[in-house]
Amino acid sequence: MKNVNRKRWMMLFLLIALVLLTACQSNVDKQGRTLPERIIYLTTPWKDMLNESIFTAIFVYPLAQCINFIGKMTKSGVMGVVITTVLFNLLTLGLTKKSTISAQKMQMLQPELTKIQEKYSNRNDDNAQMMMAQEMQKLYAKNGINPMGSLLTPFLQFPVMIAMYYAAQRADVVVNGTIFSISLQTTPLEGFKNLKELWPTALVFIVMLVLQFGSAFISQYLAKKKQKSQKGYKAYAENGNSDMSSQTNVMLFSTLILIGFLGIRWPTAMSVYWAISSLCTIGKTLYIQRRYIDNEKV
Repeated sequence: MKNVNRKRWMMLFLLIALVLLTACQSNVDKQGRTLPERIIYLTTPWKDMLNESIFTAIFVYPLAQCINFIGKMTKSGVMGVVITTVLFNLLTLGLTKKSTISAQKMQMLQPELTKIQEKYSNRNDDNAQMMMAQEMQKLYAKNGINPMGSLLTPFLQFPVMIAMYYAAQRADVVVNGTIFSISLQTTPLEGFKNLKELWPTALVFIVMLVLQFGSAFISQYLAKKKQKSQKGYKAYAENGNSDMSSQTNVMLFSTLILIGFLGIRWPTAMSVYWAISSLCTIGKTLYIQRRYIDNEKV
């Protein structure tokens, strides 16, 4: 179980590292506006992106062109970002379904995992740790859970998050697009500094943070709700949160703080992406809970 938590922390550090790497590629000027030569148009050839980097050619270019195409069709850069994000989530639903189910089932098993951890809490010898790991593994096997499988979704999201950042930064319909007559390149920070004229950018940022919070903690809420309906719940409900649950919450809050810190300085188009992505996550979580979890006795 400790290994799973280490993996989660490693993913958070990976996110920080990837974000820091974005500063190495100069697509914007000192005011944060996209440089004309870095804009990706529908007519921009793929080979030009390949000359930049493989990452740009494989991830950034397709997303930018999808945003451009949909944006041109709908005559809205916002809709380009929104529909591209929804389509991506639908396309990856099949890949992430098993990992999401595993993650939600692990939330359901949290009280039983706590019982096992407390059973060996006063024993730090190797034999006790091995026995604890074996009991946890049996619990996972009994409920058809692959603990490492729940890590697939975050690993898929990291490169796409960076690619979407670049795509939203460089796509023609976004660079020249608006939201409530305000440029999508405007940052939420600018909005907070000038609420009278740029309030929509601040509002989008706040809505994004609320949806991010909801998508991060909805699994825990649904798990606790279902746990209370399970036979024998009160027998172990008073044990409190385990170290694993506490570490997971710290990781989630740390990620939210990081997204808030970065998002306030990034184009509003990125806040739109994060908001819609969070909404899709909430929808997928509710669907999987209803379709696969509620029909099982965990």
